[in-house]
Amino acid sequence: MPTNEQIRQIEHLFPVLTRIAASDRQVIYAAGQLIDLPVGQMLMQQNQQCQFIPLVLSGQLRVFTLSASGREMTLFRTGPGDTCLLSIACQIKHQDFPALAQVEETASLFMVPVPVYLQVLAGQPAWKDYIILTLYGHLTSTMQTLEAVAFNRTDRRLAEWLLSHRVGSSEEIVCTHEAIAIELGTAREVVSRLLGELKNQGAVALGRGRIRILKPAILRDLSEASR
Repeated sequence: MPTNEQIRQIEHLFPVLTRIAASDRQVIYAAGQLIDLPVGQMLMQQNQQCQFIPLVLSGQLRVFTLSASGREMTLFRTGPGDTCLLSIACQIKHQDFPALAQVEETASLFMVPVPVYLQVLAGQPAWKDYIILTLYGHLTSTMQTLEAVAFNRTDRRLAEWLLSHRVGSSEEIVCTHEAIAIELGTAREVVSRLLGELKNQGAVALGRGRIRILKPAILRDLSEASR
């Protein structure tokens, strides 16, 4: 069972829990498990049965799909104060997990067993309101991803991605071509070709697992093209 300090952290991130009866909260905290997971750890595999509902206390999870050819596409990310709606939807529809969930940043999770979730939280109006708001956030994120893949040129999306992933004043991004391709929903070869073109224009310099932005103005012009 979490300590009083850990319970305060959980309720700070999930204030919806304070809106249910103290006796019900006690059931949740007595049955739940606190776990820490390293980067790269798979939380859920495709077609796996959901045993827990994860509440994210720190770090970040990435939920993604995998095509038959092995290409990944990110659906959404789940961070502190958030939960994985797919896990909840699995319980509603009595289906296995339809995607994959992996730890992207070292994560601390409070895992609520499904039987306890169904007993305590599933019928709570406050929790249902929280789920609707969370669903809206995830749906908006997924729609933006699909819109970008369907309607925006890949070179423009790549320029936008590079500009948005600069950290502070640094012009260097530590990332592989494969990782960028996953984010953009395209093939690694496409990303490598486009980066090569940007290199030839003097916009970027390429190294092993690193990209340095030399002329951000070129990227800005490309990202704003055809708007």
